[in-house]
Amino acid sequence: MMVTALNSPMPQEVDVIVIGSGASGLAAAVTAAHAGLKVLVAEKTNVLGGTSAYSGGWLWIPFAPHAQGQNTGDNEADVTAYLQAVLGERYQKDMLSHYLAEAPKMLAFFEQHTAVKFLPGNAVPDFFGELSGAKNGWRSVVAAPYDARQLGQNLAWLRRPIYETTLWGMGIASGADMKHFLNSFRSVKSFYYVGKRLGQYGQDWLRHGRSQQLVNGNALVARLLESALRVNVRFLRNAQACAIEALQDGLSQTVRFQTPQGQVTVRARKAVVLAAGGFAHDKARQAQLFKHVKNGTPHHSAAPLSNTGDSLRLGEIRGGSVDDTQAAAGAWAPVSLVPQADGSWGRFPHLVERGKPGLIAVNAQGKRFTNESGPYHTFIQDMLAAIEPHQRAVAWLVCDHVFIRRYGLGAVKPFPLSLKPWLQNGYLKRANSLSEFGAPMWHRVHAI
Repeated sequence: MMVTALNSPMPQEVDVIVIGSGASGLAAAVTAAHAGLKVLVAEKTNVLGGTSAYSGGWLWIPFAPHAQGQNTGDNEADVTAYLQAVLGERYQKDMLSHYLAEAPKMLAFFEQHTAVKFLPGNAVPDFFGELSGAKNGWRSVVAAPYDARQLGQNLAWLRRPIYETTLWGMGIASGADMKHFLNSFRSVKSFYYVGKRLGQYGQDWLRHGRSQQLVNGNALVARLLESALRVNVRFLRNAQACAIEALQDGLSQTVRFQTPQGQVTVRARKAVVLAAGGFAHDKARQAQLFKHVKNGTPHHSAAPLSNTGDSLRLGEIRGGSVDDTQAAAGAWAPVSLVPQADGSWGRFPHLVERGKPGLIAVNAQGKRFTNESGPYHTFIQDMLAAIEPHQRAVAWLVCDHVFIRRYGLGAVKPFPLSLKPWLQNGYLKRANSLSEFGAPMWHRVHAI
Protein backbone atom coordinates (compact mmCIF):
# COMPACT_ATOMS: atom_id res chain seq x y z
CA MET A 1 0.00 0.00 0.00
CA MET A 2 1.68 3.19 -1.19
CA VAL A 3 0.79 6.53 0.38
CA THR A 4 3.38 8.91 -1.07
CA ALA A 5 4.94 9.36 -4.49
CA LEU A 6 8.61 10.16 -4.84
CA ASN A 7 7.83 13.25 -6.90
CA SER A 8 5.81 14.92 -4.14
CA PRO A 9 6.54 18.64 -3.50
CA MET A 10 9.68 19.37 -1.52
CA PRO A 11 9.14 20.86 1.96
CA GLN A 12 11.09 23.91 3.06
CA GLU A 13 11.26 22.69 6.66
CA VAL A 14 11.28 19.24 8.28
CA ASP A 15 12.34 17.72 11.58
CA VAL A 16 15.13 15.53 10.17
CA ILE A 17 17.18 15.68 6.98
CA VAL A 18 18.97 12.48 5.96
CA ILE A 19 21.75 12.93 3.41
CA GLY A 20 22.16 9.70 1.45
CA SER A 21 19.65 7.03 0.46
CA GLY A 22 21.48 3.76 1.15
CA ALA A 23 20.36 1.26 3.75
CA SER A 24 21.68 3.29 6.70
CA GLY A 25 20.08 6.51 5.51
CA LEU A 26 16.73 4.91 4.74
CA ALA A 27 16.77 3.02 8.05
CA ALA A 28 17.37 6.27 9.93
CA ALA A 29 14.60 7.97 7.97
CA VAL A 30 12.09 5.19 8.62
CA THR A 31 12.92 5.09 12.33
CA ALA A 32 12.57 8.85 12.73
CA ALA A 33 9.32 8.98 10.77
CA HIS A 34 7.91 6.08 12.78
CA ALA A 35 8.50 8.20 15.88
CA GLY A 36 6.30 10.90 14.40
CA LEU A 37 8.96 13.17 12.88
CA LYS A 38 8.80 14.75 9.43
CA VAL A 39 11.75 13.47 7.40
CA LEU A 40 13.42 14.37 4.12
CA VAL A 41 15.94 12.06 2.42
CA ALA A 42 18.27 13.84 -0.01
CA GLU A 43 20.15 11.88 -2.69
CA LYS A 44 22.78 13.39 -5.02
CA THR A 45 21.97 11.03 -7.93
CA ASN A 46 18.71 10.38 -9.73
CA VAL A 47 18.33 6.87 -8.23
CA LEU A 48 17.99 5.68 -4.66
CA GLY A 49 19.88 2.98 -2.80
CA GLY A 50 23.56 3.90 -2.99
CA THR A 51 26.09 1.11 -2.52
CA SER A 52 23.50 -0.87 -0.54
CA ALA A 53 21.54 -1.52 -3.75
CA TYR A 54 24.68 -3.19 -5.16
CA SER A 55 25.42 -5.20 -2.03
CA GLY A 56 24.61 -8.69 -0.82
CA GLY A 57 22.19 -7.30 1.75
CA TRP A 58 23.67 -9.29 4.65
CA LEU A 59 23.90 -8.20 8.29
CA TRP A 60 26.08 -9.87 10.94
CA ILE A 61 23.90 -9.99 14.04
CA PRO A 62 24.32 -12.83 16.57
CA PHE A 63 21.24 -13.84 18.59
CA ALA A 64 18.89 -12.43 15.96
CA PRO A 65 15.18 -13.18 16.48
CA HIS A 66 15.45 -15.76 13.68
CA ALA A 67 17.87 -17.81 15.79
CA GLN A 68 15.63 -17.88 18.85
CA GLY A 69 14.42 -21.39 19.59
CA GLN A 70 16.94 -22.91 17.19
CA ASN A 71 19.66 -25.25 18.38
CA THR A 72 22.47 -22.95 17.18
CA GLY A 73 25.01 -23.85 19.86
CA ASP A 74 25.93 -20.18 20.14
CA ASN A 75 26.57 -18.24 23.31
CA GLU A 76 27.84 -14.84 24.41
CA ALA A 77 31.26 -16.19 25.39
CA ASP A 78 31.90 -17.53 21.88
CA VAL A 79 30.69 -14.33 20.23
CA THR A 80 32.92 -12.26 22.48
CA ALA A 81 35.92 -14.53 21.87
CA TYR A 82 35.39 -14.25 18.12
CA LEU A 83 35.14 -10.46 18.16
CA GLN A 84 38.22 -10.20 20.35
CA ALA A 85 40.15 -12.43 17.96
CA VAL A 86 39.05 -10.41 14.91
CA LEU A 87 39.51 -6.95 16.39
CA GLY A 88 42.54 -7.46 18.61
CA GLU A 89 43.55 -4.27 20.39
CA ARG A 90 40.64 -2.40 18.80
CA TYR A 91 38.09 -4.48 20.68
CA GLN A 92 35.91 -2.15 22.77
CA LYS A 93 33.89 -4.10 25.32
CA ASP A 94 31.23 -1.50 26.13
CA MET A 95 30.54 -0.61 22.50
CA LEU A 96 30.29 -4.20 21.30
CA SER A 97 28.25 -5.33 24.30
CA HIS A 98 25.79 -2.57 23.45
CA TYR A 99 25.72 -3.70 19.82
CA LEU A 100 25.07 -7.33 20.69
CA ALA A 101 22.23 -6.30 23.00
CA GLU A 102 20.55 -3.76 20.72
CA ALA A 103 21.05 -5.15 17.19
CA PRO A 104 18.53 -8.01 17.64
CA LYS A 105 16.01 -5.45 18.93
CA MET A 106 16.62 -3.40 15.79
CA LEU A 107 15.80 -6.39 13.59
CA ALA A 108 12.64 -7.04 15.59
CA PHE A 109 11.55 -3.40 15.22
CA PHE A 110 11.88 -3.42 11.44
CA GLU A 111 10.18 -6.78 11.02
CA GLN A 112 7.27 -5.80 13.27
CA HIS A 113 6.68 -2.24 12.06
CA THR A 114 7.93 -2.00 8.47
CA ALA A 115 8.06 -3.86 5.16
CA VAL A 116 11.59 -5.07 5.93
CA LYS A 117 11.89 -8.83 6.32
CA PHE A 118 14.98 -10.99 6.78
CA LEU A 119 15.91 -14.60 6.26
CA PRO A 120 18.36 -16.41 8.57
CA GLY A 121 21.81 -17.40 7.36
CA ASN A 122 21.64 -20.72 9.14
CA ALA A 123 24.39 -22.18 6.93
CA VAL A 124 26.45 -19.00 6.45
CA PRO A 125 29.73 -19.26 8.39
CA ASP A 126 31.67 -16.44 9.99
CA PHE A 127 34.29 -14.90 7.72
CA PHE A 128 37.22 -15.93 9.89
CA GLY A 129 36.25 -19.51 10.59
CA GLU A 130 39.64 -20.47 11.98
CA LEU A 131 39.42 -18.02 14.90
CA SER A 132 38.27 -18.80 18.41
CA GLY A 133 34.52 -18.55 18.84
CA ALA A 134 33.69 -18.73 15.12
CA LYS A 135 30.50 -20.49 14.08
CA ASN A 136 29.23 -22.11 10.88
CA GLY A 137 25.89 -20.35 10.80
CA TRP A 138 23.02 -18.45 12.47
CA ARG A 139 24.95 -15.20 13.02
CA SER A 140 23.88 -13.53 9.78
CA VAL A 141 20.60 -12.48 8.21
CA VAL A 142 19.80 -11.36 4.68
CA ALA A 143 16.98 -9.32 3.21
CA ALA A 144 14.16 -11.55 2.01
CA PRO A 145 13.36 -11.44 -1.74
CA TYR A 146 10.93 -8.66 -2.60
CA ASP A 147 8.10 -8.31 -5.08
CA ALA A 148 8.93 -5.02 -6.81
CA ARG A 149 5.32 -4.52 -7.86
CA GLN A 150 4.70 -3.29 -4.32
CA LEU A 151 6.61 -0.12 -5.23
CA GLY A 152 4.47 0.64 -8.26
CA GLN A 153 5.80 3.55 -10.32
CA ASN A 154 8.35 4.33 -7.62
CA LEU A 155 10.39 1.29 -8.72
CA ALA A 156 11.82 3.50 -11.47
CA TRP A 157 13.85 5.38 -8.84
CA LEU A 158 15.51 2.30 -7.33
CA ARG A 159 19.16 1.80 -8.31
CA ARG A 160 19.58 -1.43 -10.26
CA PRO A 161 22.16 -4.02 -9.20
CA ILE A 162 25.54 -4.18 -10.94
CA TYR A 163 24.68 -5.65 -14.33
CA GLU A 164 27.77 -7.88 -14.47
CA THR A 165 26.71 -9.63 -11.25
CA THR A 166 23.29 -10.50 -12.69
CA LEU A 167 22.11 -12.92 -15.37
CA TRP A 168 20.93 -10.61 -18.17
CA GLY A 169 19.77 -8.16 -15.51
CA MET A 170 18.13 -10.73 -13.23
CA GLY A 171 19.54 -10.80 -9.73
CA ILE A 172 20.45 -14.17 -8.22
CA ALA A 173 20.27 -14.46 -4.45
CA SER A 174 23.13 -15.96 -2.48
CA GLY A 175 22.34 -19.30 -0.92
CA ALA A 176 19.75 -21.73 -2.30
CA ASP A 177 18.91 -19.56 -5.32
CA MET A 178 22.52 -19.48 -6.55
CA LYS A 179 22.98 -23.16 -5.76
CA HIS A 180 20.12 -24.05 -8.09
CA PHE A 181 21.66 -22.00 -10.91
CA LEU A 182 25.05 -23.64 -10.45
CA ASN A 183 23.41 -27.09 -10.51
CA SER A 184 20.87 -26.47 -13.25
CA PHE A 185 22.44 -29.13 -15.52
CA ARG A 186 23.21 -31.52 -12.69
CA SER A 187 19.80 -31.78 -11.05
CA VAL A 188 16.30 -32.13 -12.49
CA LYS A 189 14.94 -30.16 -9.54
CA SER A 190 17.41 -27.31 -10.14
CA PHE A 191 16.77 -27.36 -13.91
CA TYR A 192 13.05 -26.92 -13.30
CA TYR A 193 13.69 -24.19 -10.71
CA VAL A 194 15.98 -22.21 -13.03
CA GLY A 195 13.59 -22.60 -15.95
CA LYS A 196 10.75 -21.23 -13.86
CA ARG A 197 12.87 -18.27 -12.68
CA LEU A 198 13.97 -17.45 -16.23
CA GLY A 199 10.43 -17.72 -17.53
CA GLN A 200 9.16 -15.32 -14.89
CA TYR A 201 12.02 -12.93 -15.58
CA GLY A 202 11.19 -12.97 -19.29
CA GLN A 203 7.62 -11.96 -18.52
CA ASP A 204 8.79 -9.25 -16.11
CA TRP A 205 11.21 -7.83 -18.67
CA LEU A 206 8.55 -7.67 -21.39
CA ARG A 207 6.02 -6.01 -19.08
CA HIS A 208 8.21 -3.84 -16.87
CA GLY A 209 11.70 -3.69 -18.40
CA ARG A 210 13.31 -5.22 -15.30
CA SER A 211 12.99 -8.12 -12.88
CA GLN A 212 10.17 -7.86 -10.38
CA GLN A 213 11.81 -10.33 -7.99
CA LEU A 214 14.45 -8.32 -6.18
CA VAL A 215 17.11 -10.04 -4.10
CA ASN A 216 20.16 -9.27 -1.95
CA GLY A 217 20.85 -5.60 -1.22
CA ASN A 218 18.44 -4.50 -3.92
CA ALA A 219 15.64 -6.19 -1.97
CA LEU A 220 16.80 -4.58 1.28
CA VAL A 221 16.70 -1.08 -0.21
CA ALA A 222 13.34 -1.73 -1.89
CA ARG A 223 11.84 -2.88 1.41
CA LEU A 224 13.22 0.18 3.20
CA LEU A 225 11.93 2.41 0.42
CA GLU A 226 8.42 1.00 0.71
CA SER A 227 8.66 1.43 4.47
CA ALA A 228 9.72 5.06 4.10
CA LEU A 229 6.87 5.81 1.73
CA ARG A 230 4.40 4.25 4.15
CA VAL A 231 5.33 6.82 6.82
CA ASN A 232 5.42 9.78 4.42
CA VAL A 233 9.17 10.29 4.18
CA ARG A 234 9.88 12.87 1.47
CA PHE A 235 12.65 12.50 -1.10
CA LEU A 236 14.85 15.00 -2.91
CA ARG A 237 16.85 13.48 -5.77
CA ASN A 238 19.66 15.01 -7.86
CA ALA A 239 20.56 17.11 -4.84
CA GLN A 240 24.12 17.24 -3.54
CA ALA A 241 24.53 18.64 -0.05
CA CYS A 242 27.16 21.37 -0.16
CA ALA A 243 26.81 23.11 3.23
CA ILE A 244 25.28 22.64 6.66
CA GLU A 245 24.77 25.75 8.77
CA ALA A 246 23.69 25.91 12.41
CA LEU A 247 21.01 28.47 13.25
CA GLN A 248 21.03 30.82 16.21
CA ASP A 249 18.57 28.78 18.25
CA GLY A 250 21.35 26.19 18.70
CA LEU A 251 19.06 23.32 17.72
CA SER A 252 17.99 23.63 14.10
CA GLN A 253 20.21 23.64 11.04
CA THR A 254 19.87 24.40 7.36
CA VAL A 255 21.27 22.29 4.56
CA ARG A 256 22.07 23.85 1.21
CA PHE A 257 21.74 21.56 -1.81
CA GLN A 258 22.97 21.96 -5.34
CA THR A 259 20.34 20.78 -7.82
CA PRO A 260 20.02 21.01 -11.62
CA GLN A 261 17.64 23.94 -11.06
CA GLY A 262 20.07 25.75 -8.76
CA GLN A 263 20.63 25.87 -5.02
CA VAL A 264 17.86 25.10 -2.55
CA THR A 265 17.89 25.30 1.24
CA VAL A 266 15.91 23.16 3.67
CA ARG A 267 15.74 23.64 7.44
CA ALA A 268 16.04 20.69 9.83
CA ARG A 269 14.39 21.51 13.15
CA LYS A 270 15.97 18.61 15.06
CA ALA A 271 18.78 16.79 13.24
CA VAL A 272 20.82 16.21 10.10
CA VAL A 273 21.98 12.64 9.50
CA LEU A 274 25.09 12.15 7.35
CA ALA A 275 24.64 8.85 5.50
CA ALA A 276 26.17 9.65 2.13
CA GLY A 277 28.38 6.58 1.88
CA GLY A 278 32.10 6.24 1.50
CA PHE A 279 34.89 7.82 -0.51
CA ALA A 280 35.74 5.04 -2.95
CA HIS A 281 35.94 7.48 -5.88
CA ASP A 282 37.39 10.48 -4.06
CA LYS A 283 40.88 10.68 -5.57
CA ALA A 284 42.14 13.17 -3.01
CA ARG A 285 41.10 10.96 -0.09
CA GLN A 286 42.47 7.88 -1.86
CA ALA A 287 45.86 9.55 -2.15
CA GLN A 288 45.70 10.49 1.52
CA LEU A 289 44.70 7.10 2.95
CA PHE A 290 45.50 4.33 0.45
CA LYS A 291 49.11 3.20 0.38
CA HIS A 292 48.75 1.48 -2.99
CA VAL A 293 47.52 4.74 -4.53
CA LYS A 294 50.51 6.56 -3.10
CA ASN A 295 52.70 3.92 -4.76
CA GLY A 296 51.15 4.52 -8.16
CA THR A 297 48.34 1.94 -8.45
CA PRO A 298 44.99 3.41 -9.56
CA HIS A 299 42.15 2.50 -7.23
CA HIS A 300 39.11 0.77 -8.73
CA SER A 301 35.89 0.19 -6.84
CA ALA A 302 32.58 -1.49 -7.59
CA ALA A 303 30.80 1.14 -5.49
CA PRO A 304 28.71 3.74 -7.37
CA LEU A 305 30.78 6.47 -8.99
CA SER A 306 28.89 8.99 -6.86
CA ASN A 307 30.71 7.77 -3.73
CA THR A 308 33.07 10.71 -3.40
CA GLY A 309 33.21 11.25 0.35
CA ASP A 310 30.53 13.93 0.73
CA SER A 311 29.69 13.00 4.32
CA LEU A 312 33.34 13.11 5.35
CA ARG A 313 33.81 16.59 3.92
CA LEU A 314 30.61 17.90 5.47
CA GLY A 315 31.62 16.44 8.82
CA GLU A 316 35.07 18.01 8.61
CA ILE A 317 33.55 21.40 7.83
CA ARG A 318 31.54 21.11 11.02
CA GLY A 319 34.63 20.30 13.09
CA GLY A 320 34.88 16.55 12.76
CA SER A 321 37.95 14.59 11.74
CA VAL A 322 38.66 11.40 9.80
CA ASP A 323 40.39 8.64 11.76
CA ASP A 324 43.46 7.58 9.79
CA THR A 325 44.68 5.08 12.39
CA GLN A 326 42.42 2.19 11.36
CA ALA A 327 43.94 -1.17 10.51
CA ALA A 328 42.66 -0.66 6.95
CA ALA A 329 41.42 2.50 5.32
CA GLY A 330 38.96 0.66 3.09
CA ALA A 331 36.46 -2.19 3.23
CA TRP A 332 38.56 -4.18 0.80
CA ALA A 333 37.35 -6.58 -1.89
CA PRO A 334 38.89 -7.66 -5.21
CA VAL A 335 37.34 -6.30 -8.40
CA SER A 336 38.07 -6.85 -12.06
CA LEU A 337 37.58 -4.31 -14.83
CA VAL A 338 35.00 -5.44 -17.39
CA PRO A 339 35.26 -3.97 -20.94
CA GLN A 340 32.06 -2.30 -22.14
CA ALA A 341 30.88 -1.84 -25.71
CA ASP A 342 31.16 1.95 -25.43
CA GLY A 343 34.80 1.80 -24.34
CA SER A 344 34.12 2.31 -20.63
CA TRP A 345 34.73 -0.20 -17.85
CA GLY A 346 32.38 -2.12 -15.63
CA ARG A 347 33.57 -3.35 -12.26
CA PHE A 348 32.91 -6.86 -11.00
CA PRO A 349 33.36 -7.60 -7.26
CA HIS A 350 34.84 -11.10 -6.77
CA LEU A 351 33.00 -12.19 -3.65
CA VAL A 352 31.96 -15.77 -4.37
CA GLU A 353 33.80 -17.80 -6.99
CA ARG A 354 37.30 -17.34 -5.50
CA GLY A 355 36.55 -19.96 -2.85
CA LYS A 356 35.61 -22.75 -5.23
CA PRO A 357 38.06 -25.61 -5.92
CA GLY A 358 40.19 -25.20 -9.03
CA LEU A 359 41.28 -21.55 -8.84
CA ILE A 360 44.41 -19.81 -7.60
CA ALA A 361 45.37 -16.15 -7.32
CA VAL A 362 48.90 -15.04 -8.15
CA ASN A 363 50.74 -11.74 -8.10
CA ALA A 364 52.86 -10.17 -10.83
CA GLN A 365 55.67 -12.61 -10.06
CA GLY A 366 53.32 -15.58 -10.52
CA LYS A 367 53.33 -16.40 -6.80
CA ARG A 368 50.32 -17.27 -4.69
CA PHE A 369 49.85 -14.82 -1.84
CA THR A 370 46.65 -15.77 0.00
CA ASN A 371 44.07 -18.40 0.80
CA GLU A 372 41.69 -17.73 -2.09
CA SER A 373 38.68 -19.02 -0.14
CA GLY A 374 39.23 -16.57 2.70
CA PRO A 375 37.33 -13.30 3.24
CA TYR A 376 37.53 -10.79 0.41
CA HIS A 377 38.90 -8.20 2.83
CA THR A 378 41.80 -10.50 3.70
CA PHE A 379 42.40 -11.24 0.02
CA ILE A 380 43.25 -7.59 -0.62
CA GLN A 381 45.20 -7.19 2.61
CA ASP A 382 47.38 -10.13 1.58
CA MET A 383 47.68 -8.82 -1.96
CA LEU A 384 48.87 -5.43 -0.73
CA ALA A 385 51.26 -7.04 1.77
CA ALA A 386 52.84 -9.20 -0.94
CA ILE A 387 53.88 -6.40 -3.27
CA GLU A 388 57.22 -4.66 -3.15
CA PRO A 389 57.45 -0.87 -2.80
CA HIS A 390 56.39 0.92 -6.00
CA GLN A 391 54.90 -2.24 -7.51
CA ARG A 392 51.35 -2.11 -8.82
CA ALA A 393 48.72 -3.68 -6.57
CA VAL A 394 47.25 -6.17 -9.03
CA ALA A 395 46.75 -9.91 -9.12
CA TRP A 396 45.50 -12.53 -11.55
CA LEU A 397 42.96 -15.29 -11.09
CA VAL A 398 43.92 -18.52 -12.82
CA CYS A 399 41.62 -21.50 -13.30
CA ASP A 400 41.14 -24.46 -15.62
CA HIS A 401 38.38 -25.11 -18.14
CA VAL A 402 36.46 -27.38 -15.78
CA PHE A 403 36.31 -24.64 -13.16
CA ILE A 404 35.07 -21.85 -15.43
CA ARG A 405 32.40 -24.05 -17.02
CA ARG A 406 31.24 -25.12 -13.55
CA TYR A 407 31.38 -21.84 -11.62
CA GLY A 408 32.13 -19.03 -14.04
CA LEU A 409 34.82 -16.43 -13.33
CA GLY A 410 33.98 -12.83 -12.55
CA ALA A 411 31.61 -11.50 -15.20
CA VAL A 412 32.03 -14.73 -17.18
CA LYS A 413 29.03 -16.99 -16.59
CA PRO A 414 29.28 -20.81 -16.37
CA PHE A 415 28.02 -23.35 -18.91
CA PRO A 416 26.01 -23.14 -21.15
CA LEU A 417 26.85 -19.48 -21.81
CA SER A 418 29.68 -18.91 -24.26
CA LEU A 419 33.22 -17.88 -23.37
CA LYS A 420 33.77 -16.39 -26.82
CA PRO A 421 32.69 -12.77 -26.13
CA TRP A 422 35.01 -12.59 -23.12
CA LEU A 423 37.97 -13.98 -25.05
CA GLN A 424 37.31 -11.48 -27.84
CA ASN A 425 37.15 -8.40 -25.62
CA GLY A 426 40.24 -9.40 -23.62
CA TYR A 427 38.55 -9.84 -20.24
CA LEU A 428 39.45 -13.52 -20.35
CA LYS A 429 42.70 -15.06 -21.59
CA ARG A 430 43.15 -18.71 -22.50
CA ALA A 431 46.25 -20.85 -23.06
CA ASN A 432 47.20 -24.51 -23.07
CA SER A 433 49.87 -24.13 -20.39
CA LEU A 434 51.05 -21.65 -17.78
CA SER A 435 54.15 -20.89 -19.81
CA GLU A 436 51.98 -19.66 -22.67
CA PHE A 437 50.32 -17.07 -20.48
CA GLY A 438 52.92 -14.68 -19.18
CA ALA A 439 51.76 -12.83 -16.07
CA PRO A 440 50.32 -9.75 -17.84
CA MET A 441 47.86 -12.01 -19.70
CA TRP A 442 46.06 -13.49 -16.71
CA HIS A 443 42.65 -12.39 -15.48
CA ARG A 444 43.45 -9.31 -13.44
CA VAL A 445 41.87 -8.09 -10.22
CA HIS A 446 42.41 -4.84 -8.35
CA ALA A 447 41.70 -3.56 -4.87
CA ILE A 448 38.18 -2.22 -4.47
